[in-house]
Amino acid sequence: TEVTTEVRSLINVCDSEKSRDELKKLLNLKNDEHFRKTYIKPAIQNGFLEMTIPHKPNSRLQKYRLTTLGKEIKESK
Repeated sequence: TEVTTEVRSLINVCDSEKSRDELKKLLNLKNDEHFRKTYIKPAIQNGFLEMTIPHKPNSRLQKYRLTTLGKEIKESK
């Protein structure tokens, strides 16, 4: 699976469970829509990132964490 520059930078800053806002701040991003489409969605679709509350994707308590695959990518830099 190809890892885009954006997804890789997301993987690199994700060291624990983080909210979307926390991740956005770590990456210095402002635009929510762009962040979701370019970073979060591809990371989840490729199995690098997972939601902590998968059955409620829009929960305000939603956080994201690396999957095993995501952690492998992070370690293989």
